[in-house]
Amino acid sequence: MLLLALAIAPGIAISLYIYSKDRYEKEPLSHLVVSFFLGMISTIPALIIQLLAGDIREKATSHIILSYALFAYIIVALSEEGSKFFMLRLFAYPKKAFSEPLDGIVYSVMIGMGFATVENIEYVYKFGLSTGIIRFFLSVPAHASFAVLMGYYAGLAKINPSRSLWLLCKGIFVAVFFHGTFDFCIFLQQNEKITEYISTGLLSFGAFASFYISFRLAMRAIRIQQALSKEEFEQNNLKN
Repeated sequence: MLLLALAIAPGIAISLYIYSKDRYEKEPLSHLVVSFFLGMISTIPALIIQLLAGDIREKATSHIILSYALFAYIIVALSEEGSKFFMLRLFAYPKKAFSEPLDGIVYSVMIGMGFATVENIEYVYKFGLSTGIIRFFLSVPAHASFAVLMGYYAGLAKINPSRSLWLLCKGIFVAVFFHGTFDFCIFLQQNEKITEYISTGLLSFGAFASFYISFRLAMRAIRIQQALSKEEFEQNNLKN
């Protein structure tokens, strides 16, 4: 029971935090709950893609770094962020309630936290309490940061229809870049040949730097979208 609570708590806490930031036109709770569950479901296509692609790290020879990069950025990060984006674009983006810039972040984080919760349950039950504590403070907040950045561009796309395709693609790219970099540094630590040349401390720093930069950018994105939403809300009130 303790492990389950530890696995679920960070995703719920972050979802509530982001919901509290939506101060002007709050999204229907039903939409947010569905988004969270769609995030949980989005683990399925990501898992299928990863199983079909296989672990190319096992086939690494002279191009070992490249194989790890392809695995981290394409097979893992792109499949996971792509699956989350698909749910965001399919369900939340067309909704009438998705009407202000911050909504992109709200829906994206709900989906991202649904995904992270399922992943967290798997890791915590597989590797135990210590892994759960590490993921509580690092991996799940990292997923949230990636989701905020994707949602930031989705929100901009919704209010800028003429540039929507570019902005949506940029959102996926940014999320995949930070997610892939985070995983790349962690995966490299698991290879003894690589750690003979690159210290695990340096690789840990790389993973943390990816998380820290994405987190700072995510907090900035929330502030920007809050300001835009406030401005839009005040303008609508003046018109009425």
